[in-house]
Amino acid sequence: MSLKTPIRIWTFQRKLYLKAKAEPDFRFYLLYDKIYRTDILLHAYRFAEANGGSAGVDEWLSGIRKKLHAKTYRPQPVLRVMIPKPGGGRRPLGIPTIRDRVIQTAAKLVLEPIFEADLEPNAYGYRPKRSALDAIRAVHELLCKGYTDVVDAVLSKYFDTIPHSELMQCVARRIVDRHVLRLIKLWLKAPVENRDKDGRGRLSGGRKSKKGTPQGGVMTP
Repeated sequence: MSLKTPIRIWTFQRKLYLKAKAEPDFRFYLLYDKIYRTDILLHAYRFAEANGGSAGVDEWLSGIRKKLHAKTYRPQPVLRVMIPKPGGGRRPLGIPTIRDRVIQTAAKLVLEPIFEADLEPNAYGYRPKRSALDAIRAVHELLCKGYTDVVDAVLSKYFDTIPHSELMQCVARRIVDRHVLRLIKLWLKAPVENRDKDGRGRLSGGRKSKKGTPQGGVMTP
C-alpha cells in the first residue's frame, strides 16, 4: 500500500541512513526506545491495518507501548497457512497476529534505513521504492546494451532453513542495542501454530528452534 511517511519519521530514518552510509563499520545502539515511540507505533499500525486507524486504537497502542517499555512483550504464536505455488505444490506462510505485525513494522521503520545503506544498488528484493518491475527494467537495459547471459538461481526453502546464530551475527555487525537483538530473537523463536482440518491447533518450533523464520512476517525479509 502507499502510505506517506510523516516528516518526523522520515527525517529520523534519513539520519540513520546517512550515518550508516557514511560509516560502514558503525554499530548502532540506543534504538529500542525508538521502536515504541508513539508516532512510529501509530504509523506502523496504519501500515498493518491499511487504513487510518479505528476507535480505541490509541488505548490499544498505549498498551503495546507499555509492554515494550517494560520489556514484558512476548510474541504470540505464528499461524501457518499453506498457499499454492505457481509451479505446483504449496508454500508455507507464517502469519503473525495484528499486534505482532504492528510491532514488527515499527522495528522495520527503525532498522530498515540502516541495512538499506549497505545493500548493493542492483538488489531489488524486499526494498523500499523497488519492485520486480524495476528489476525487469534493469535487465532490459542491460540486454539493450549487449549483455546476453542470464543466470537464474533459486535458494530452496531458504526462509525455512536460515540459521539463527549466523543471522544474529550478521545483524549484530550493525546493531548492538541488546534489547533490539532480543526482540529479533523473540520473533525468530516464536512458536508456529498448525491447524488441522477440524481447526485444532498444534504448536511447533519455539525457544528450542535454531533455524528458520516464517514467510509472511513483516520482519522476515
